[in-house]
Amino acid sequence: MFQICFRFLKSEEKLWCVQDACGIGSVVATYVLLLNGVVSMTLTVLLPYPTASTLIQYLVFMSLIFLAACAHVRTMLTDPGTVPKGISEFTALQDCEETDNAVIKHCHKCNSIKPMRAHHCSVCKRCIMKMDHHCPWVNNCVGENNQKYFVQFTFYIFISSIFGICMIISRAVTCSNQHWQGCLLFNQTAVFVLMIILVMQGFLFALFCMAMFFTQVCGIATDETGIERMKLSGGWRKKTVCDNFRQVCGGPISVTWLSPFTLTRGRRKGNLRLWS
Repeated sequence: MFQICFRFLKSEEKLWCVQDACGIGSVVATYVLLLNGVVSMTLTVLLPYPTASTLIQYLVFMSLIFLAACAHVRTMLTDPGTVPKGISEFTALQDCEETDNAVIKHCHKCNSIKPMRAHHCSVCKRCIMKMDHHCPWVNNCVGENNQKYFVQFTFYIFISSIFGICMIISRAVTCSNQHWQGCLLFNQTAVFVLMIILVMQGFLFALFCMAMFFTQVCGIATDETGIERMKLSGGWRKKTVCDNFRQVCGGPISVTWLSPFTLTRGRRKGNLRLWS
């Protein structure tokens, strides 16, 4: 999975990695939790009763986890939209959303011009265009260039959590009707407790990711980042909801909006925004 994501990253954009101990620890914890879910689902759902329908459900679940992991890697290793150091005032004006009263500021921490809608991240130690927030779970800022992948990550974790809960509940009901005959790899009590833990873990994952997903979608629709909503800032030219989603997800609505292997059509390359 990592090799596939790295291949796409190396072929299309420069690798980016934030060297933050807390963020790296959070990333490790994220993958430990995902691996724990996969192993537990294998032991409680697939191996005790490997029928065709169970196998199909398991493959769907694993596909969702794979897409979530790829979206996570893309969010983590994609430059979120850093403002180049030493950027000139003229280039900063070109990069700003067109306004009649654009104000160009200087960031003393980055020692560079700070375009409109850019905010300094103390963890990344750079100014980030359209910075929404710094997320330790992806060890990166969510900004202009990687917001699509972050939305995909929260979406796939939410869907896989709900799907996994349904699989476990369905499996528990089936086994209960069969008096747990042929449903156990080990002690019945241990399996039942493990199922309860998985349902609770899936519910918490689903609840958290659902909140993050809908927050991001609302932010994209209104063309406001989390920081801008808190500061009640504005002044840039507003676009339509469709234009906002096309800008973040890339082009007209299509299956590529769900793919973590495709770039958005609007990317920052060097100092200029190249919206096609």
